[in-house]
Amino acid sequence: MAVTELPFLRPPELVRRSPWEDAHETRVANWIRPWDGEEAFDVGLLTVPIARGAIKHVAAHLGPNALRMVWPFFTTYSIDYDVDVAGLRVRDLGDVEISLLDVPEAHRAIEAAASALLTTNRDFFPITIGGEHSLAHPLLRAFKASRGYDRIGLIQFDAHMDFQTGEHGPHNGTPIRAIIEDGLVDPHNLVQIGISGFVQAAWHAQWGREQGVTIFTARDVATRGLPPLLEEALAIASRDTDAIYVTFDIDCFDQAYAPGTGASLPGGITPWAAYDALFQLGADPRVKGFDLVEVDPSRDLHDITARLATKLMLTFIAGYAMRSRGSDGSPSSTG
Repeated sequence: MAVTELPFLRPPELVRRSPWEDAHETRVANWIRPWDGEEAFDVGLLTVPIARGAIKHVAAHLGPNALRMVWPFFTTYSIDYDVDVAGLRVRDLGDVEISLLDVPEAHRAIEAAASALLTTNRDFFPITIGGEHSLAHPLLRAFKASRGYDRIGLIQFDAHMDFQTGEHGPHNGTPIRAIIEDGLVDPHNLVQIGISGFVQAAWHAQWGREQGVTIFTARDVATRGLPPLLEEALAIASRDTDAIYVTFDIDCFDQAYAPGTGASLPGGITPWAAYDALFQLGADPRVKGFDLVEVDPSRDLHDITARLATKLMLTFIAGYAMRSRGSDGSPSSTG
């Protein structure tokens, strides 16, 4: 089956190859190859170049290609976690064809493309690269229905709660509220991490807490540390659920580390806290899906944010590679 036979899915707009690599290394640009539509693979990268749903003017539709541009800089081995992911078959599944002006129509295309991919191949682990965060609602609709999950837990890294009402239509301030109101996630299984001050209304926080959402602020991360918060988040998101989904808005970072996004602020999460968290989440078999959104290369400086986003993705995949190993890193008898 050719990639173009799936609805609203087109081959990757940009394909980069590394012109040089040492005989003993594998460059990420040469490792992540475009999917041919037929071969089996372990991890699939679906890219969603949507920007129209952003509240402010952003160029988040350029985010997927910004990551592809820096892939030649990286190799497949992490000395930090002593994991080489070269043995995993990771494929670039291509770009969802997005309506330039009609956000609801773009969301229908996202849901249709994701549903087709997730039902055509039920074994691969899905990672989605955005694009702005409004994509999360149609993506979760496809994820839950196509994989047959009855109840999903959601862990959200974000500076914003995304609980705004839909009075102006769907946008990147509404997806999490829409996910709750659509019944995709029970709010008692939803945990938000890194929520920042002075960028949302008290009404939104009150509404979320009344629904049963657990909200960890950026100050909570700074004062308590991310590891205990993540353990609590996993316990909440996994309670009576059959899958956990992780959505990661890169604006949760301190602005110094992620200038290339529309709404980052001083006082956010640091890269090492996020790397360790995503490695743990990638390794956790209860986690069944992951997205990374809101990279805007038009605001970036020297590819800082694109490189950060790529390393986040690779660190999550490194954690995923550990699922076939024992706790000591040796091969697991259970697979």
